[in-house]
Amino acid sequence: MAEEKLALAAGDEGDNRPMALTGRNLNYLMGRKRVDAATLSKEIGLGIATVNAMRRGVGNPTLSTLLSLARYFGVSLTELTETDLAREQPKSGPAKTIPLIRLGEVNDFLEEKLDRVQTYTTEIESSGNATYFAVLLNNDALAPLLTPGTILIVAQGEEPCDGDIVLVRIGAHSPCLRRIFIDGDSCLFSSISPDSEVPPAVYKQYEVIAIAIKAIKPI
Repeated sequence: MAEEKLALAAGDEGDNRPMALTGRNLNYLMGRKRVDAATLSKEIGLGIATVNAMRRGVGNPTLSTLLSLARYFGVSLTELTETDLAREQPKSGPAKTIPLIRLGEVNDFLEEKLDRVQTYTTEIESSGNATYFAVLLNNDALAPLLTPGTILIVAQGEEPCDGDIVLVRIGAHSPCLRRIFIDGDSCLFSSISPDSEVPPAVYKQYEVIAIAIKAIKPI
């Protein structure tokens, strides 16, 4: 009987090992980026209880949750879930020089109407056929999550995951930043500012232009 219990305990430990590694990596990445559970919860739209459970190495996070965490910390999904990052530093993505525009210039940029476009160089882990550009936020409409001077790196050509921040065109309006929540064939968009008076809503006419993969805040 004792042998059976010991075997069962060993089997449970083996089953939990991948999640335990993910939890250790999450703690390591949070420490390196100096963010706490409350900040991480706000920035990627994940419940604090879920964040803390993952830090303890328990739970069963969805693929979209893991992808959101990997994007936020600038690591690959494999690095987050299969590599001991405390021992093996995550690989830096190759430096890329990409267009830098203001949020109000997105339409003109997409339609190639801008006479001059500034550039910005940063490390990006390329994914598939995605193309990238940087968006400079020059007002406090999205504070406190995204403060003025923040540069948002966005990727075109990637499918959004539940909870991602996306650059979206709703109807005939100018492109804006919203958090997307996916439920089957429907998508709900909510403001990323807690002080916004714009209620979450499901829209029929919208175009997701790009997905935010990295935010570089001013020092």
